[in-house]
Amino acid sequence: MKNISLRKATINDKALVVDFDYNLDAVEHIELKREEKITKAIANEECFIILADNSAVGFAVFDYRFFDQGWIELIVIEEKYRGKGIGVQAIELICKQCKANKVFTSTNSSNTPMQKALTKAGFSFAGKIDGLDDGDPELFYYKKADSKKTKN
Repeated sequence: MKNISLRKATINDKALVVDFDYNLDAVEHIELKREEKITKAIANEECFIILADNSAVGFAVFDYRFFDQGWIELIVIEEKYRGKGIGVQAIELICKQCKANKVFTSTNSSNTPMQKALTKAGFSFAGKIDGLDDGDPELFYYKKADSKKTKN
């Protein structure tokens, strides 16, 4: 897998994206009403299909709702493609397209693969919040955006 790219998801991708998310965590997918969120993200052009050699291997949701800065809401890589650097490359591509000064994201303390991917992608630890998921603090990370176009 050498050629990693992103493309905006369309309504035709909804079933694919929902499957990626459901396969990651069916309980969370249902409890958090993620299908509704995915549908909205696609409609708002905030959902991106992650492609490896032109095959869909995951998706990301990216917007500017976090203090007008870039925010990676969610990134999901199909299990058989994890550990191959695809997530790191997808994160870097998101940062390159960001129109704000910084990109932020968060992950649970228990998600060490994501923490490692963020470090490899040049993100810095910003802080943690307890209480969102009992016993599993949310860790926040940020990076200056790579885009030459910035907004205030």
